[in-house]
Amino acid sequence: MTEPVSGEAKSIRLRYKIIAYVAAWFAALLLTTPGLWPLAYMFPLGLIAVFDRHLANDGGWGVFIGLYVVYMVHGFFYFRSKTTLRTVIFYGVLVVMLIGNVAGCREMIHSH
Repeated sequence: MTEPVSGEAKSIRLRYKIIAYVAAWFAALLLTTPGLWPLAYMFPLGLIAVFDRHLANDGGWGVFIGLYVVYMVHGFFYFRSKTTLRTVIFYGVLVVMLIGNVAGCREMIHSH
């Protein structure tokens, strides 16, 4: 194996980034509540429910679309990351967001 040239840094292959990303999402969806698969499209609302359950329930389309945009922007930067360190940091952010999302969804489900 050759040493990286001074301006070049090690990076994680796209295949592994995709596998890790899909695995994290799949695990989060399974941990939320497997019986409610028809409502899986609403999963991102759990992220805001951690902070304000009322906003998650009654925030409207702006909140709903805004949360999808948050995940899309994060995904953009995650998949464009060039170094292993940045990829790991972005993956850690994803895991933290998904943990909050699962917690928020469970709170919304079990509060009714």
